[in-house]
Amino acid sequence: MTNGFWLLSISADFFAFAREASASARAAGVSSLICDYLHMDLSDDEALEVEGILAVLLDDPSPLVRRAIAEGLAHEAKAPRHIILALATDQPEIAALVLQHAPHLSDAELAEMALTTSVGPQLAMARRVPLAGSVCAALTESGAPCVLIELARNEKAQLSQAMMLRMLERAGEEGRLRDALMMRADAGPEVRLRLLEYVSGALSTFLNQTGWLSPERAERMLRDARERAIVEISAQADDMNSPIHGAAGAGLSLVRHLRGQGQLTPALILRALLCGDRLMLAAALAELGERPMERVLAYLDHPAGHAFAALYEKAGLPEAMRPVFIAVLEEMRQFPRAPSAHPERAMLKAALRACASLPEAKRLSVEAYLGRLEAESLRQHMRQRAPSVA
Repeated sequence: MTNGFWLLSISADFFAFAREASASARAAGVSSLICDYLHMDLSDDEALEVEGILAVLLDDPSPLVRRAIAEGLAHEAKAPRHIILALATDQPEIAALVLQHAPHLSDAELAEMALTTSVGPQLAMARRVPLAGSVCAALTESGAPCVLIELARNEKAQLSQAMMLRMLERAGEEGRLRDALMMRADAGPEVRLRLLEYVSGALSTFLNQTGWLSPERAERMLRDARERAIVEISAQADDMNSPIHGAAGAGLSLVRHLRGQGQLTPALILRALLCGDRLMLAAALAELGERPMERVLAYLDHPAGHAFAALYEKAGLPEAMRPVFIAVLEEMRQFPRAPSAHPERAMLKAALRACASLPEAKRLSVEAYLGRLEAESLRQHMRQRAPSVA
């Protein structure tokens, strides 16, 4: 039921007031009108009359008035759709209000607007919660770097792995974008590897410019750090994609990316295995040996058998390293029966024992590599035991 102002002709009273009022007064009047429209029990005719006033005021020369309409209606499901659509194409600061919040706008409409509007409205769209994949795709292709950063920070944005990779392709030099993508729980192994490549490149450039380390030592340090990070990414992918079939698929995707980048080395595969990651070895053998993942996993249960030897050879891994891989796999099989407090160190010792059968030239390089891994393992163990420093 209505009273007072609403018993009179709404349009006549409001427009009589608007003809004499300043822009700020008209904006205040619009805000009051919208508040009554949303919260008073208006008849259908009264509601239509208010909507007619708002439609006329979309042509008000002052952005203050149109902004007041946007502020009043942006969050409201009751807001007239035609008014919201008009505001969505207004000046950027006005359009942004409805593009971030208005519930009426369809994903198709938002995606189309994302391709044609300016940075301010795109930033607003990137903050919508939730944000559909079609809108994310449009923003990924058309957004400026600051838009991509905001999109990556939006945890409710439905970003695919392909979109994240495209964002890095377009603006990977932006540290804030890399940080935002790294923080996303849905960033897959390929995205994390691409982020790692950017970080490695930046660190390599820095070390070369400062000259703090010899080129050889800097390269070895970067290679070891890169391998550690890849193993951690692989382990995270395994955890994220359990049960085993999901983890196997993630492992194959990771291995294919590494192979394409020339980073799928025997040393990396051995490092992953020594950290307890059988899936990377299985994925590498499946990819390089062109065998089904399920069959390869069965072969790993019998590493001393002929099937594993044939697969290892077909994959093209160094024959001299096969005893080391066998020794580590055999050691891993002992864990359920004789659990070790430090499985990584137990596997390292098994690998070092297996080195005795290698030709001297190969043995020395493998022992040196394993020695570095052992030193890393010990340092990590001591860090975990050390009390935290306040």
